[in-house]
Amino acid sequence: MPSPFPEMNPYLEQPELWSEVHSRAIVAAAIAIEPELNPNYRVAVEK
Repeated sequence: MPSPFPEMNPYLEQPELWSEVHSRAIVAAAIAIEPELNPNYRVAVEK
């Protein structure tokens, strides 16, 4: 059976190889959007 996601690269989805990249990307996104938030809100990454 062919893959239902032909453009997906399984190597990039291996969490043991990419978990740090995902974590860093999430933190970088949080830092980038924080200045744009209403003062009544805050960014929480670990919640």
